[in-house]
Amino acid sequence: MKISMNWIKQYADIPVTPAEYESRMIMHGTGVEGIEYLGEECQNVVVGRVLTCRDHENSDHLHVCTVDVGQSEPLQIVCGAPNVKEGILVPVALVGAKLPGGHEIKKGKLRGVESHGMLCSGPEIGVPVELYPSVGDAGLLIFNEDYPLGTDVRKIFGLDDYVADFEILANRPDCLCAWGIARETAASLDTALKLPEVKVQEVGGDISEHVKVAVQDHEKCPRYAAKVIKNVRVAPSPMWMRQILHAAGMRSINNIVDITNFIMLETGHPMHAFDLAKVRGRQIIVRTARENETLRTLDGKDHALTCDDLLICDAEGPTGLAGIMGGEESEITEETTEVMFECATFDRAVTRLSARRMGIRTEASGRFERGVSANDIMLALNRACQLVNMLDAGDVVGGCYDLYEKLELPQPIVCSVKRLAARTGVDITADEMVKALTKLNFTVTLDGDVLTATAPDYRQDVERDADICEEVLRMVGYDRIPSTRLRGETTPGGLNPLMQRKARIRKALSGLGYDEMMTFSFVSLKSIAGLGLSQDDPRMQPILVRNPLGEDTACMRTTLAPDMLRILSGNYNRGNETAMLYEFGTLFDGTRRTAEGLFTESPALILGAYGKGLDFFSIRGAVETLCALEGVGVKVEPGADCYYHPGRSARLTHGQAVIAQLGQIHPDIAARNDLPENTLLAEVDLVALYDNAQPMGQVAPISRMQAVSRDIALVMDEKQHLGPVMDAVRAAAGPLLEDIKLFDIFRGVQLGIGKKSAAFSLVFRSPDQTLTEDTVNPIMKKVLKVCKDKFDAEIRS
Repeated sequence: MKISMNWIKQYADIPVTPAEYESRMIMHGTGVEGIEYLGEECQNVVVGRVLTCRDHENSDHLHVCTVDVGQSEPLQIVCGAPNVKEGILVPVALVGAKLPGGHEIKKGKLRGVESHGMLCSGPEIGVPVELYPSVGDAGLLIFNEDYPLGTDVRKIFGLDDYVADFEILANRPDCLCAWGIARETAASLDTALKLPEVKVQEVGGDISEHVKVAVQDHEKCPRYAAKVIKNVRVAPSPMWMRQILHAAGMRSINNIVDITNFIMLETGHPMHAFDLAKVRGRQIIVRTARENETLRTLDGKDHALTCDDLLICDAEGPTGLAGIMGGEESEITEETTEVMFECATFDRAVTRLSARRMGIRTEASGRFERGVSANDIMLALNRACQLVNMLDAGDVVGGCYDLYEKLELPQPIVCSVKRLAARTGVDITADEMVKALTKLNFTVTLDGDVLTATAPDYRQDVERDADICEEVLRMVGYDRIPSTRLRGETTPGGLNPLMQRKARIRKALSGLGYDEMMTFSFVSLKSIAGLGLSQDDPRMQPILVRNPLGEDTACMRTTLAPDMLRILSGNYNRGNETAMLYEFGTLFDGTRRTAEGLFTESPALILGAYGKGLDFFSIRGAVETLCALEGVGVKVEPGADCYYHPGRSARLTHGQAVIAQLGQIHPDIAARNDLPENTLLAEVDLVALYDNAQPMGQVAPISRMQAVSRDIALVMDEKQHLGPVMDAVRAAAGPLLEDIKLFDIFRGVQLGIGKKSAAFSLVFRSPDQTLTEDTVNPIMKKVLKVCKDKFDAEIRS
């Protein structure tokens, strides 16, 4: 929060330098992110009067001027502004002046004529139209008032000021205003607090003659107050108010709107002004939204409302979002003649949820979300009316609406002085505690060891003796806490079982040549739909993000495939001939919830690859390696989801559990993502993998007996899957079969139409004897018989 230090000085003296002020405030618990000098980029710019102005003889748009800047001799300055003329008072940047953007003015020649400075527009010296009326970039800034020649323009525009950027913690909403900072300043620097005396001059009449106000939900709106201003005279705000708003980063609009913004910055109470001529039925009703209601806010956006939203309504419908933003229909304009000022408190949770859902963030909503005290609402409202009197912006009508059921006033907190001192770890006397709390406007009584303190009305964060302890300690100074050596024991870090498993898988995949990638958990619904999944697939019902950064991050991912395809496509289209990638990620199931009512999250792993020498067997082998690491034996079953190639994909199963699906992607998916047709994917369900993992048992000794190898080539139907064949061979060969591998698949006219030849290498070994032909041959005959009976497979001749 940025506040002008000159403004703070109106309420509390600051007899120290800005640097020391920053240090003192920080040491007393009020964070200061930095202090900047507003006039840093506007140096050596003064008020000057144009004495003469003639056309440049070598230009059709330049003018040669003589300008009096209060020096012994006038300056000759060449100017190209269309509105330059004799007699006007303008900002003059002298030679050596520094302007915003790092520009420095030097003596020079323009079309052969010397120029000793520059006549400036508002933007050239960092003065927007809202701070001082001008034509902007279209010409010079011309002063409407008379100033002494040579006056530093920074004093005129309020740029001769420091702006402090305060870091206000969430528990101190009372400090989100000039009065709050002034209170902290006075307490920290031990100076007097000088808040203005609030008095309002009313013209008679009664507010009930102009508007009716009703609150239907006091739980969401604990207090609502209103006053009416008639005979409104909408005009620009005075310079002092525009300077304060500009220093805070706010734009001046007109005197009525600026008063509401000024009060928010001064007292911490957001306000809103209604044009009563636009309030239908002359009624203001605070209620929750009804079904199918909509509202167009001041920013011109239409919002669909829910029953959780709190509204400010007139007799016919919504006119504003309570605590967030007003409606477009009741906006203050130059034709406004009658205004109702609103000052209220709204439930912080309701405000936060509505603002977040609609994607609206305003100064007002930020304050209401942290909490605005209901106890001093009338003070802020009367202060606004006082400013109306001061600016002659209208006539204040008598009476007001002040609607509430019950006010929660601060309760006395009883503490033990000894306990407070012991808790702080500092030797603080009872008198020091009383002095510290009194400086913070607490009401304090002391009776022996018993200290009773009551917080001021605007403090909502003080609830127990621990809070009193904190207030005392920060006022007496954190530097009084004695320094001590660090004590305790440290424990060595380590990896939990899940992290160990991931590390083991990472190591294995790196050894296989894969590189890890990471993407966001947010994806677009369009990318999931691009896989061609059916509408009733659970993955097509993702969790939607309420306020996404964009369409590409509108929902939580239900599959890792879209991002893998996107990254592979990016590599392929940038000339990377081969890519082998993997990613660990979390999948979010929008159709199932946990016992706590949260959406189900599950870990997953995806592999993706393309390039020369990579095929279905490459990626299947990689996944089988990972399964072997976890001790999970798998079977290969044909088929996978619709975005895989129907004839070049498979599922790896263990019992009834599907551990992974893998294969070549569907040609349509490859074309849609601009990928080669031989692009491969493998999706591993880590939950299923870990659930079926088997710890490594006792290591069997390596047999000292020699192995016997047999190769067989079987001719079978083209459509026959080889996984079942290998399973049948294992079962028929019995325990002497140590290993079986597929090493060749052949297709040719000599085999016949619709036939293929699959060559297997079988390795036999006995743990206690050398195998002979008499032992192995009967086993091979049994294997061939089983293959013939089950698959009509015959030895290739």
